[in-house]
Amino acid sequence: MRKFISIIALFFLFTLCVHIGRALADVAANSQIVSEATLTFDDGSGSQTVTASVTVTVSHVPGIPTIDSPADGTIAYAGAGTELDFTYIITANGNGPDTYTIASSVTGQTNTSGANATLASSTVDLGATVTVSGSTDSVLQVPSDGDDTDSSVNGIAVGDTVVVDGETRTVTAISDPATGTATITLSAALSAAPTAGVSILEQATVTLTVSSGTVVTTGTDIVVTAQTTASSSAGSSTADEVQATYTSGSATLTKYVRNVTDPNGTTGATSFTVNSDTNDYYTDGVTGVPGDTLEYLLLVENAGSGDVTDCAIDDVLPADFVTLVTDAYSGYAVTYVAADSTESTLSQDADADAATLSGTTLTVNVGTGASSTSGGTVAATESIFIVYQVTINN
Repeated sequence: MRKFISIIALFFLFTLCVHIGRALADVAANSQIVSEATLTFDDGSGSQTVTASVTVTVSHVPGIPTIDSPADGTIAYAGAGTELDFTYIITANGNGPDTYTIASSVTGQTNTSGANATLASSTVDLGATVTVSGSTDSVLQVPSDGDDTDSSVNGIAVGDTVVVDGETRTVTAISDPATGTATITLSAALSAAPTAGVSILEQATVTLTVSSGTVVTTGTDIVVTAQTTASSSAGSSTADEVQATYTSGSATLTKYVRNVTDPNGTTGATSFTVNSDTNDYYTDGVTGVPGDTLEYLLLVENAGSGDVTDCAIDDVLPADFVTLVTDAYSGYAVTYVAADSTESTLSQDADADAATLSGTTLTVNVGTGASSTSGGTVAATESIFIVYQVTINN
């Protein structure tokens, strides 16, 4: 009889240990596993019953958090310290609440000095629990965490975002009893009611800001690689890298001239078409006599990888020697040729268009979006030019 009782006891202990082992993986942290046994016997005076119980509290089993990787980003370089933000979604893992440590660092940088990566927060607290039987598609049954004073269940509270079987929902209500079963109400029904043992994992966003540093060579992209690591309280971690690209514009201005009256020149001959008329313009070596008409061409080129903005040309006329022809192009002083070869004419007057002659300075605001008061944008690899004419004074 004693041997039989010992065998029963050993079997009960083995079963309890297996149950507890499974609980560590499949049961929420802080759950109370109460195991009660009953002995019925006759002591000669009649049938008697006694009970004995033992309570096991399920411990927290930390898990490696999940990082949803943001896409790489690109932005125009706007000076030292240009910032680009990335949003990481961190999802809890394990069977209970945990504080996850988030860290970032620059792992690579080209064409810059002083790039850095910073996080809006270095830690994030995320809840987690596990369903028991009886859940519906919108009200989840979970074990009480033993604390009915904090309006949360294993760190999950109203307003939190949770992931259940791969579906993301917002928590709209919590019941938080000290013992027994708690409930978590979701903002929308799941595709199916979860069975017992399904993880409910909180997720939150963390913003990573990558700063460009200072460009080394304008016109060439800055590329910064930043790594973000999320670690559980047990030290297990996961990491992700993003690449921040900062495009950089690089504009040049080249001035050409041709003698309209007596075409000639020796240096830098380049052909341009204006008003359907193609001619060679020169950077040097053009001669003329009083009364000749000269046509100046100013070429703006952006050979960089990014836009250049607020583009404006100021050209000082040598007024002692030349006079601006104010009606050279169908009654206008300037012809503007955009990047797509579209032509427009501008007057020298201070009016609504983008050209103005003030004293001896001819100002032309150029690029997309240029106006009478501000310069425009010349995109990467684009070029524009203007032409105007003068006569050599007699």
